[in-house]
Amino acid sequence: MNRISVELLANKVKEKRGERTQGEIETITGINRQIIGRIENGKHIPSVPQLNALLNTLGIDFHEIIESKEKSVFAAMMGEAKTEAEKEGFEKMISMMLCLRKYERLRGIGNA
Repeated sequence: MNRISVELLANKVKEKRGERTQGEIETITGINRQIIGRIENGKHIPSVPQLNALLNTLGIDFHEIIESKEKSVFAAMMGEAKTEAEKEGFEKMISMMLCLRKYERLRGIGNA
């Protein structure tokens, strides 16, 4: 499951804003500078029009602010492997799970 990461968005907005002030971004996007500050602090989730305006104005690619929960779970599982055999076991299990999910999607089975 992919979703927008508030933390990634906050970091990207701060990074890409650079030397421009929040007031300058407000003038360009029409988003209140206080809202921009809250977005940069990870305390506000922008509306779709606000998000589009920020991404376009600051040159942020949508994929830069997406996190995949599924990948982080797999990465966490891999990080728990204590031996090489456990690591190989996790790799096989994840591979089988992904194959099953792909099969379910192709066949239109379940919630996939």
